[in-house]
Amino acid sequence: MRGAMRRVAYVLVAVIGVLAVWLTVQQVVAGSRYADDPRNPRARPADDRRGTITTADGVVVAEDIDGVRRYPLGGDYLQVVGYDLQDGAAGLESSRAVDLSPLEEGSITSWLFGVFGGSPEPPQMGLTVVDALQQSALDGLAGRPGAVVAIDPRTGAVLAYASSPSLDPNDLVDGTRSLADLGDDPGSLDRAAFLLLPAGSTFKILVAAAALEAGMTPDTEFEDLPEYLAPGAGLPIGNAGGGSCVAGAGITLREALVVSCNTVFASLAVDLGGEAVVGVTERAGFNTTLPFELGAAISSIPTAAALDADPGALAQTGIGERDLRVTPLQMAVIVAGIGNGGVMMKPYVVEVVSTGDGSTIDATGAARWGRVVSPEIASELASMMADVVADGTGRAARRDDVIVAGKTGTAEGGGGPHAWFIGFAPADDPTIAIAVVVQGGGSGGAVAAPIAAGVFEAWFGIRNP
Repeated sequence: MRGAMRRVAYVLVAVIGVLAVWLTVQQVVAGSRYADDPRNPRARPADDRRGTITTADGVVVAEDIDGVRRYPLGGDYLQVVGYDLQDGAAGLESSRAVDLSPLEEGSITSWLFGVFGGSPEPPQMGLTVVDALQQSALDGLAGRPGAVVAIDPRTGAVLAYASSPSLDPNDLVDGTRSLADLGDDPGSLDRAAFLLLPAGSTFKILVAAAALEAGMTPDTEFEDLPEYLAPGAGLPIGNAGGGSCVAGAGITLREALVVSCNTVFASLAVDLGGEAVVGVTERAGFNTTLPFELGAAISSIPTAAALDADPGALAQTGIGERDLRVTPLQMAVIVAGIGNGGVMMKPYVVEVVSTGDGSTIDATGAARWGRVVSPEIASELASMMADVVADGTGRAARRDDVIVAGKTGTAEGGGGPHAWFIGFAPADDPTIAIAVVVQGGGSGGAVAAPIAAGVFEAWFGIRNP
């Protein structure tokens, strides 16, 4: 009897071994052939079902309804989530297609479900974006061309990612619009990561950083000139509104940042030289690719040699103009880095991918990208930027309960004036950093700073209900 049972066991082991080898052959050798066969009804896994995408505060922004992909908030998340169509995909729907699909094409699991029927539930995706902040940003932009990016300085998690104007991806799903129609549509441009504009006076924080690295202090005094003419330049640089920046014979670096004094920062850039200005700017991520899974344009500054050869261009660069170009996302990463003691974190928008029962498949962790300034200089810049909001051009971003650090900008070049504001709060230990730009919007203090104030209001309302 035992001998018979032993023989049966041997046969079962052999059968299992043969099955294992056969399944391996099917997956490794024949899988791609089956996948490409036009008769294969499972060429797209799980009948095209894809997982639900939700914001950090639980708002559904992409889901399958009766076999059709839907975007409940229309274009509010177009530049993050994107769209999924038979003839093309964009955003996370493209970059995270595998994460959102229930079956890995050609896998043993896929084969087994194909044989026995049924299908597992697709994974769920949770974003870092907080819808309350996203809606505040979009309300502030009010359809005007521009962008708002908010980041947690400690981790790099993107808390808001608003681009205006936008378009409704449901129209693409329904076929009322086609991908061919989008080429010239202003709503198709991701202005958060691909809009390149002069930084205007927001760039002065990097010039101030270069000055502090050169041994100056916030109390270093400069001549308060009504105009500055760089050596060999044809036209002088003046201050906003004309005249000197403050009443008195001199002006400190702190005061110059508070009132955004053009003549101080233009002359300071020339005195520091191209190497110092470009050095801190490139540490801030200019002239390199930003590690962001949705992609981003490269922010740029001319070489130190080119600027030193043209002091007029260097002076204009010192106030964020001339050939300097930057994206709102880049400025958000930079100002978040200053708030984070000088350390810039890699920005990310996907917090977690999980199964239907909540088990984690993949989670994004905080990752350092680089250091823009030392902790000591970051602290001095934060103090100076807090004064900008308390007493200077950024007063519209001020709050009674939290000290906000920031810098305004009004960029005249590139079809301006473009309204900028960058900042973070609380100033001494920030949990949120932000960059706002409104194309052709005018004054940064009057237009961009109030938008930032609205996002701050939403954030601290959530954290301190």
